[in-house]
Amino acid sequence: MKYLLIFVASLSIGVLLNMPRKSLLLASLIAVAGFMVNSSMLRIGAQPQEAAFAGSFAVAILAELLARKMKVPSPVLSIPGIIPLVPGSVAYRATTFLVDGKEISGAETAIGAALTAVGIASGLLLASAISRRVIKPLLARFAKSKILPGEIPSTTD
Repeated sequence: MKYLLIFVASLSIGVLLNMPRKSLLLASLIAVAGFMVNSSMLRIGAQPQEAAFAGSFAVAILAELLARKMKVPSPVLSIPGIIPLVPGSVAYRATTFLVDGKEISGAETAIGAALTAVGIASGLLLASAISRRVIKPLLARFAKSKILPGEIPSTTD
């Protein structure tokens, strides 16, 4: 049920942001995949910051790969997938702690939210760097030689 709600929420975000119709479904599926990675990491005992990093990395790498196929910029596919990972409720809780006079709890919670945001940004940046430095040159090389990845070239002597 949680994944269905993430799908609907990211689809709604895509509609709100006037995304191209052809990419709405794919962007929502990418969002669900990223949230699944995030949830799985939390389930195995990772910290929320690590889980956010892994989830955003999964979203960004999928968006980078599929954006080339769909012929759209990768942020079109990644932005709806990142929104569910943003620690909004944690930041709200930090604010309520601070307003209630619980400065220590508020500062702790705010630092946790900020570190989660840093994890999300780091996952996006790492996936972008890997895409530009590794994946894009590999795809260009395969396109130039007209050999598909995984295909065994024939040898003619």
